[in-house]
Amino acid sequence: MHLKKSIKNVLQIAILVLLLCLCSCQRDGKPESVANLPIPPDSLTTLGGKEWETGNYQKALEYFSTAYKKYQKLKDEEQMANLLNNMGLVNWSLRHNKQAMEYYSQSAEIAERLNLKRLLGLTHTNRALLYKQSEEFDKAFDHNNKAIALFRELNNPKDLAIAYNNQGQFYRHTKQYDKALTYYQLSLGECKKANFIVGQATAWQNISTTYSAKGNNKEAFNAANKSLNLSLASKSKVRISEAYLEVSIAYENLGKPDSALFYYKKHYETDREIMEANQSESLSRNLAELSIEAKNLRIENLQNEKEIAKTQLIMTTFGILAFLLIGTLILYSYFSKMNFRKRQLESELFNSKRILEIREEELRTYMIDLSGKNAIINALQDHTVPDTVPADVSEDEIADLLEQKILTDDNWENFKLRFKAIYPTFFTRIKDSGIQLTEAETRLLALMRLDLNGKDMANILGISPQSVRVCKMRLKKRLPTEKYPSVEDFLSEITR
Repeated sequence: MHLKKSIKNVLQIAILVLLLCLCSCQRDGKPESVANLPIPPDSLTTLGGKEWETGNYQKALEYFSTAYKKYQKLKDEEQMANLLNNMGLVNWSLRHNKQAMEYYSQSAEIAERLNLKRLLGLTHTNRALLYKQSEEFDKAFDHNNKAIALFRELNNPKDLAIAYNNQGQFYRHTKQYDKALTYYQLSLGECKKANFIVGQATAWQNISTTYSAKGNNKEAFNAANKSLNLSLASKSKVRISEAYLEVSIAYENLGKPDSALFYYKKHYETDREIMEANQSESLSRNLAELSIEAKNLRIENLQNEKEIAKTQLIMTTFGILAFLLIGTLILYSYFSKMNFRKRQLESELFNSKRILEIREEELRTYMIDLSGKNAIINALQDHTVPDTVPADVSEDEIADLLEQKILTDDNWENFKLRFKAIYPTFFTRIKDSGIQLTEAETRLLALMRLDLNGKDMANILGISPQSVRVCKMRLKKRLPTEKYPSVEDFLSEITR
């Protein structure tokens, strides 16, 4: 128990020291934010793609996010949709599956609206892979079938080959091996049409894995060799490494440990080259050490399986415990920050709503006061409703009131200032709608926004209720009927 506590304390201290060092480096270096650099959005997208390919996912996400904001200002929805899909892929690489799904869904919404069928198909493919990871295979099949239908319609063999291959993967993971082999063969056919050598190598590797699962070691060996030959022709180190591993497994299943060992060493050497090329020196060295240890365990296992079994079990157990401990600390820190930020935002939202309610009430009080004054003025001018004048109003006050004109230019400007404090975008959105309104019609819309009835609006504007109705009818005639059947519909559009 004391040993476990000591290990836990050491790991916690090491993590804290590392985080402090990283924070210190960021403070000392003071790097310029990507968002402030005068880089065009297409260049930012390219840079993000390169960072993603080399495994620098946080940097890639920063480039993509900045490019998205710039395209958003340009109102280029097609590029925004592509970047949302890219940000989903980066989050998937970071294992942030929930965020990835949100980005894919947003991208799909824009793609469907703009009829970007290929992008829509890609989002279905990506969402299917996420559901596969969570073993929600019904949803995975549903999205992948939609992707297949779109790629067939577009006659896009490369994308269709990938979708077919994914379908085979889903069937293989649900142990429907014959259906999996059918879709791998369909993927091969589409790869040949597009001369997609990497795709062919991948399909043959999956066919080999499926045959191994069925216990057909001979067919698995033949498929693994085809995958290796195609991988070498493609010059893709990732594919070559995977093909060497598949051939090694095939030889092991055939009971040929020497050949299995030979190809596993080649897989190990290729894998190490990939890591050294793509990772930073420090990270590459650490990963290489872990990889060497894991690969050595694998080689020793091929040489003497019984001897290595105990060592492998001990190392695996220690690694899992260390991983779980570190993962728990990181997750705890992350969710603590998220919960604090959530509470902070909820508090700000509550305060903002409260302030808005107070200002709305002040504005209504102001307008009702204007309405009351105007009613008194009309009564005094007409000499028909003298009882409406309060008994405690003096003659001087009545005289001053009669000289007032409700909603003069000054009063209107004063009202607009109060109104804009609560609804800052209201008048701007009327202007942006492109519909030319008179000042009287704009005033009517503002009063309607306050949910005042016709009588109150008439009192405030100093006109009759019939005039209010006439003004509203004229306003309705200005609106395109196919888009706004009523004035209320137009008001709803500019206030939502």
